[in-house]
Amino acid sequence: MPNYYKIYQNLCESRKNLDRIRTNNEYYENHHIIPKCLGGKDTDDNLVLLIPREHFFVHLLLYKHYKKIGGESLRKMSFALVSMKGDPTNQRNLKFSSRDYGILREAAMNMTLGRKIIDTSNYRKLKSKLHRENIRKARLRAGKHSEERKRNISIAKAGKIPKMNLMVTTCPKCDKKGQMPAMKRWHFDNCREVRDAQLA
Repeated sequence: MPNYYKIYQNLCESRKNLDRIRTNNEYYENHHIIPKCLGGKDTDDNLVLLIPREHFFVHLLLYKHYKKIGGESLRKMSFALVSMKGDPTNQRNLKFSSRDYGILREAAMNMTLGRKIIDTSNYRKLKSKLHRENIRKARLRAGKHSEERKRNISIAKAGKIPKMNLMVTTCPKCDKKGQMPAMKRWHFDNCREVRDAQLA
């Protein structure tokens, strides 16, 4: 298996040796060699200018390296990689292969690793006897309405407006019968008999 971190270091070092300078002709992006989310600083020795494709590739290398390690650093590198597909400046011209999209999708799933355990930690805590009894009572009540609630529901149902009875009417021009909405649209002043008479 390749040493992704060594490849990453070599790539960053070689690009740093190019002494790139931002000009109007070339678009470069700043990359933190030690990522900021892992304690990297904004110093010159920790920054390197990369073209967009190189920037995506170094984040891909970091993701693959931390995928073997796992933990919080994998979650952070997953987020950094998925963020690369957005283009707030509209200056990147990145084209992703289907393999790249597969890796981005996998990284997007890894972004949420560990969050569910933290969010649902309350369910795993020991509960007092009173707390457990309240949970039990709530489960027994689930789906059952109190008498007051049943009364309110019946009052609300009684106060509902009944369905509108659609009136049947007859068109005076052609003697056709039908319900009012359709007749207003296709008959009376819009009747075909009237239109035919006007055209003649």
